[in-house]
Amino acid sequence: MAELLAKPDVPLLFHLEEVIRLGAEIAERMRLPPRLRAKALLACALHDIGKATRGFQDYMRALRMVQEAEQRGAPAPEQECLRRIARQRKARAYPHALASLPIALAAEGNLPSGPGESPSAFEATAAVLSHHSPLGPELYKGYESLPDYLWDDLPDLLRALWELMYEHGVDELPALKDIEPQIRILARQTPAALLEQPLSFGNESRTLRGMLQRLPPQDFARVKTVLHLADWLASAKSPCPSALFLSAGTLTVQRSMETRGQSLRDFQRRAQSAADREILLLRAPTGTGKTEALLLWAGRAERIIYLLPTQATTNAMWRRLRGIYGNDAVGLAHGRASYMLRREFDEDPLDLRLFGSVFAKPVTVATLDQYLLAHLHGRHWEERRSLARGATLILDEIHAYEPYTLGLLLEALSREPPARLALASATLPDPLLQLFPPGEPVDAEPDLWARRRHRIRLCGGRLTDHGLEIAMDLARKGKTVLVIANTVRDARQLYRQLREAHRWPQRALLHSRFTLADRARKEEEAQRPQPGTILIATQVVEVSLDISYDAMITEIAPMDALVQRMGRVNRQGIHPPAPVWICQDWSEGAQRVYGREILLWSRELLEALPETPSDADLAHAVQQLYERVMSDPAWQRELEDGRTAMREIQQILGCYTIDLSDEEMKNRFTARRGTLSIEVLPEVLASEADALRERGEMWRLPELLVPVPIYWLKEHGTFFTPRTDLGCFQTALPYHPEEGLQEPEPQTAGPRGVIVE
Repeated sequence: MAELLAKPDVPLLFHLEEVIRLGAEIAERMRLPPRLRAKALLACALHDIGKATRGFQDYMRALRMVQEAEQRGAPAPEQECLRRIARQRKARAYPHALASLPIALAAEGNLPSGPGESPSAFEATAAVLSHHSPLGPELYKGYESLPDYLWDDLPDLLRALWELMYEHGVDELPALKDIEPQIRILARQTPAALLEQPLSFGNESRTLRGMLQRLPPQDFARVKTVLHLADWLASAKSPCPSALFLSAGTLTVQRSMETRGQSLRDFQRRAQSAADREILLLRAPTGTGKTEALLLWAGRAERIIYLLPTQATTNAMWRRLRGIYGNDAVGLAHGRASYMLRREFDEDPLDLRLFGSVFAKPVTVATLDQYLLAHLHGRHWEERRSLARGATLILDEIHAYEPYTLGLLLEALSREPPARLALASATLPDPLLQLFPPGEPVDAEPDLWARRRHRIRLCGGRLTDHGLEIAMDLARKGKTVLVIANTVRDARQLYRQLREAHRWPQRALLHSRFTLADRARKEEEAQRPQPGTILIATQVVEVSLDISYDAMITEIAPMDALVQRMGRVNRQGIHPPAPVWICQDWSEGAQRVYGREILLWSRELLEALPETPSDADLAHAVQQLYERVMSDPAWQRELEDGRTAMREIQQILGCYTIDLSDEEMKNRFTARRGTLSIEVLPEVLASEADALRERGEMWRLPELLVPVPIYWLKEHGTFFTPRTDLGCFQTALPYHPEEGLQEPEPQTAGPRGVIVE
């Protein structure tokens, strides 16, 4: 057999042998049943068989000549000539996943059917066909040419692969002599004809493309997951499947606590002793060790997925867990994860980025959106859903989600529950818990709930009327003061008054409409305030920052949001109760964000609280609010809308990945309702963005982007221009690092529920 290449320096048979070996280990760790294990290993064996074509091998040999020229220091013109030849051959090379289709189809189609299994169950074929592109209605549509197979080499290669699969326990393979004629017949049809050809199996009659769409999604997802993980590992620096699974988790957490001089609290010990329970319901006040309790409960897990509501909290937890489990063991998954990894490690850590994005690291910290988008069939849904099924899933700050998002979550959990589930929050209301399966309740001990960290002072009027006078009195005494408004407009107005009317030098402004770079700088400064600092902020501080100021003045908000805000003051409870002023009248913007009824209920609950409430008092007030809110028919409709959306999307798509060029599906594809935003580039920063592009540093573009409500693009379109070269919109709205992006004038009342941070 002539030497066939998978890569310029890797023989094809060697690569496939490695993928089969790794796939066998991964399938074992994922506990695949025998039939799916056989299909997964068949996919591993045949995924690159289409590289045995003349066009692909010509391309590999051209790349090898380029590498050899570079190694021997050939003259630049010679190297460029060879690169040009390689590019030309790449353009002519046939897509190898598509060239693998006839061989995979013939092999899998002749496997004996398992009990109750349809003879048209082509999970391995679907995985092979889609291992470089998402499975969808347009995949490889219109390919009318035929691949130029190296028929002299294919039989020997297939015999070698069959022997390898036999060695790994796949003993029901069809005889090669029986399927070789079928392979040649199938290979004489164009891929377009093969995929669209009506086929009949028993009572079924569909095109092959339609059959692949209607495979059992969970089975297809698991087969493709084994193939992808094995293929990626084979190309990684250290191809070891054990690196994808957690071991000795409990001991690792215990040693970390000992190193930091932390002893186990009673509720942490009770959480650890409940490690054999499938569902944990954990309530513990802020700063008492809730995270450690969750990790001790999850200690025996082979995979932990830790979900949080925002990118900021996710980044903070990612850094924290890396300190416990090590850099290589902890992945990160959210919309800006690639940027964060590049910035943190000063290089592109491909393995960490790739495996982290699909929940394949032993521990993954992610936003809840990433988990939901997997169930909404976003890209790489197969790996995420398969790995989440066998994982311990931790939902921290579970109170933070709107009803539509909760509906999506509840439907996802009911359709594909994880191996184990933990729900946790400092304010974990009973009405919310009743939506989830019953579990083992663990509450922090009474003395922790008895902490009285705040002294509440209710005042009439609005924050914009009285807030700065109170803040200035405290700041003059050297106190660090947090002022929280419900809208960017009000926060900016207060900041300008502080700067221009009061000329207070130790001031800061923080909201969502700063560039990533400016916001990161501001958040870092906010965590180290000097005496006399006044920080004016919006809701972004509720769950995003680990800060502890001396006093707070805030506009009234829903009770649960107020408790989160109060957690930014006297956070550890080691000082006497800190003063918290709450202005009881609200702005139109606040009413638009939260709704009048919720604000009225929250004001009523505030008036019933003692002046120095305990953490237990605050948790009870939040529970009372949830009892009212969750009984509201509008809240229940939003919850059901989320559940319905999840069911409909999964039913429509089957095994397809969602196509966001389809407007109807795009409108369904959202993990949140009413808070959609889009990132734009301020015009004043356009030259910096152009410089990044010219230097090949486009990974840094997020540093210059600002999130804005997506409805601005429709209602204020004259301020926005598409930048196709940068992949974003550019805005003519004024931007300054001190104040952020200016909203359009006059500000349009956004849709109900849009949180203008």
